[in-house]
Amino acid sequence: MTDQATAVTGFTTAVDAAWGDPAVWTAHGQQWTHLDRVRQTINRRVTGDPHVAPLTWFFRAVDQEHGLPLTRVLVLGCGSMGIETEIALAGWAQDIIAIDLSPRALAIAAAKSQAAGLTSVTHMQADMNALPLGAHGFEPGSFDAIISISGVHHCANLEGLYAACAKLLKPQGWFYLDEFVGPSRFQWPEVQVGLINGFLAALPEAYLRTAHGHIRRGYLRPTVDQVIAVDPSEAVRSTDLLPLLSLWFSVHVVRGYGGNLLHLALAEIAQNFHTDQDGYLERLIDLEGWCLAERLLVDDFAVIMARNR
Repeated sequence: MTDQATAVTGFTTAVDAAWGDPAVWTAHGQQWTHLDRVRQTINRRVTGDPHVAPLTWFFRAVDQEHGLPLTRVLVLGCGSMGIETEIALAGWAQDIIAIDLSPRALAIAAAKSQAAGLTSVTHMQADMNALPLGAHGFEPGSFDAIISISGVHHCANLEGLYAACAKLLKPQGWFYLDEFVGPSRFQWPEVQVGLINGFLAALPEAYLRTAHGHIRRGYLRPTVDQVIAVDPSEAVRSTDLLPLLSLWFSVHVVRGYGGNLLHLALAEIAQNFHTDQDGYLERLIDLEGWCLAERLLVDDFAVIMARNR
């Protein structure tokens, strides 16, 4: 095996270890998006309606202009979430290809589609850093829309990905991204870390308990090496994701939805905030909103709607 092949295999194995088992990410406790109130906040910040999710909002916009279902949709970095299954069940697309690098995540996602009795969804192992442009099913101009939810921020070759997507899409085709656009390799600014630790310090101990009973006393920003050790693809060039997009696509809508405090402060302890009887979650939401409005922080997450030229 060549050195390059060995490196690719090692990278794939590392990504599969990080994302192949979704239970790993809730083993110590729930995350921010497990909370209904947080999802409603995201919806409101993106769509203006706490009860309309961003993906629904996007396809409603497509329907108004183009009509649904779309003929073909590509989902990048599908993971195990089953977004492609949601798209198929909603009747938004006739044929969907969902790709990911993790074999285990793909197996879970494929099982969801099969359990739903869907024949319109195809799962394939592929690397966003080198899409199989021109291969069967990836002919130029063959997709009406490309969707990425928490996928593209794992791509190092953004230029290659965007160039390939521009070729795969039909003219005026849609590129929808719901992505982490914050600091590359999670190198958060000091003010953000300070606000998170201030919030955690004010919480009673019962709110700080992880699923394993550990008391989470504070947040420590990881080093770049620590981030890479967990997942070598994590936020590899997230800071460049949005600025580079406009070189290939017309960016029509960017709706930031924060996450600067909610994402990190609630990690592994979100399960303690489902009722929010003491109002701590609501205060955190308000604090994050104020910081964003005053430009003390810049959105770590955003929904982007772009069009092919």
